[in-house]
Amino acid sequence: MSPHSNDTLLRRACAEYLYIPQRATPQTASGRVQIDWASARQQDFQAMLVTCLMSTSDTPHALEHPKKSSMAGASGYFNAIVSRAGGLEIHTNTACRIASRLMTVVYDQTHLAGIPGLRLLGLTSHRVRLIHLPTGARLDLIDSISRERGKRDMRRNFLRETRWHDQPHIERLWEKENVTASEDAQSHHWERRACTPLRSALMVRAMPIWYKFDLYPTLEAPEPGQQHYRLLWDAAADHPQADRVGELLSRSPIRIPGSRYEAVTHETGLLALDDSGLVLTAVPYPPQ
Repeated sequence: MSPHSNDTLLRRACAEYLYIPQRATPQTASGRVQIDWASARQQDFQAMLVTCLMSTSDTPHALEHPKKSSMAGASGYFNAIVSRAGGLEIHTNTACRIASRLMTVVYDQTHLAGIPGLRLLGLTSHRVRLIHLPTGARLDLIDSISRERGKRDMRRNFLRETRWHDQPHIERLWEKENVTASEDAQSHHWERRACTPLRSALMVRAMPIWYKFDLYPTLEAPEPGQQHYRLLWDAAADHPQADRVGELLSRSPIRIPGSRYEAVTHETGLLALDDSGLVLTAVPYPPQ
């Protein structure tokens, strides 16, 4: 099959699995389709981001807001996730709301919530432009509804969605020029690990897990004595087993390049990339 035919099939696969319109598929200067564009530091950020977003109200991430499931529910507003040379794009109908959930605040003077070091770069008529100061990584939240309105309406919406940050017990760290000491103390969340490229690639391919498979999994860091992160979801009757998710990530048209999946049972297996791995597990439902 010719390279042109392969690219045509991959464009269709990006539309089917990743919800990226064919005209917007990322491509190289020569016109070849490319799904992953992240530099090493961008990977560091994307690996942290997917670990935060792949959480639930029952199993909240350590950086979750203590009284509202801000990051755990964010994926329900996503329309597409696109990796580009300039950073990660998340397409949504509620860009300002997602930004208000991701940008860092301190709650009750002690609890840090949101992505440490994430700052507002600016607003356009349809984008909330963010930067992660420790890594220099970029995240643009693209609002499909606001495109027809204008920058003034976007700013008004942003002010409305961040109004809850004005409560007396909340401090807006995202307005600070530099990374604060409390944020820097969380650097283990974005420090580079063997599995960083694998988790970063998972971020780019999260949409079919959330939407095609209708899974809302938890991505858990290794417990003491364990080597790999674990991606867990409940094995309800209408949910896929681990081997289907492993096949999507390792053998489908949108597979993670170089990855391989080794099934242990239908319920669990190891997604591997180079010397790193991610354990996929469909947990018996209800838990035994």
